[in-house]
Amino acid sequence: MKQSWKRIASVTVIAAAALLVLSVFPALRTDVRAQTTTDATKPAAETSEGAEHDRKVTVEVTRATSRTVTRGRTVAGRVAPARTVDIAFQVSGQVLRLEVDPGDKISEGDLIAELDPVDFELAVDRARAAFDLAKSELERAKSLAERGVAAEARFETASAEYAQAEVALREAERRLSQTQIIAPFDAIVARTFIEEYVNVTSAAPVARLQDVSEMRIMISLPEELAAVARSAPDAFDLVASFPAVPGYTAPLMLRSFATDADRTAQTYDVEFAIRGDVDSRLLPGMTARVRLSNAAAEASAQSAMVPVSAIDTSSRTEPSVWIYDEESGQVTRRTVRLGLPVDNEIVVLEGLQGDELVVSGGWWRLRDNQTVTVAGL
Repeated sequence: MKQSWKRIASVTVIAAAALLVLSVFPALRTDVRAQTTTDATKPAAETSEGAEHDRKVTVEVTRATSRTVTRGRTVAGRVAPARTVDIAFQVSGQVLRLEVDPGDKISEGDLIAELDPVDFELAVDRARAAFDLAKSELERAKSLAERGVAAEARFETASAEYAQAEVALREAERRLSQTQIIAPFDAIVARTFIEEYVNVTSAAPVARLQDVSEMRIMISLPEELAAVARSAPDAFDLVASFPAVPGYTAPLMLRSFATDADRTAQTYDVEFAIRGDVDSRLLPGMTARVRLSNAAAEASAQSAMVPVSAIDTSSRTEPSVWIYDEESGQVTRRTVRLGLPVDNEIVVLEGLQGDELVVSGGWWRLRDNQTVTVAGL
């Protein structure tokens, strides 16, 4: 009986051990399978990342050509003065005299217009009388204070009244001087806005003056020319002619460049100044024809030509191009000096020889000595 119980106990222990092993084995098998999968996947991921890093940028390249270019371009412009000012009285009153007419040439210091000064002269007389009285009161109070007859406070009050009277007199004299408008610079009277004997308020325009000490030419450049003019303003010879002034031409120099484009025409306003003597027949508002051409000394020479799209003007103060080397498959940046665009190409005056390969598309993704793949050959 005792041996029978021993056999039963042994069988029970063996069965429990078997159940324990069976419950643990699937988990072990799953862990081994997961580890194997991870180890197999890891090299593939690393290989993909390496391939992504080593993948080359694809760019378009074009071979530069060399030829003689003499073509220029003519754009329409408008003559403008160096500045235009609407001048006005600083006080109100009745206009007594208007000394100018539209089209008159006046010099600095000339009288333009005058108000009736009577009321202002009376104001000066009143202010001067009050000033004289305050001055005498101050002297009397000072003498009494020095002798100890009057209190010091009386002298201080007289001093304050004297200072106020002095300010009032200066103000009245200034207002009297403002009854006249004097030309602040040599100018042409473009137009007048008032007539004699009318009453005007302060700040109401009386006359429009144009400063013609320097005449300007305003033109609008298309974006392909504006990019070159901005980065290489000495690349052109600029000469203006005027239909209303036959026989007169004027060389120009750059004065200002607006960097906001016209939303409709996509052009940029550029202002040039006329160099040398100005023809007396030339007036603000006249039409000008501005001829842009390559510098005379360089126009007859062979020039390298590249597509306009090959010019990198975004990251430097000077334009540049990206050169592709066929042997190494690498690109390098090179600074150039530009001439005028011709259709879809642009003249490169310095920095590039004919027959070199330049990047004409995709240069904004490049860095020096980068290896690339090319299209377009």
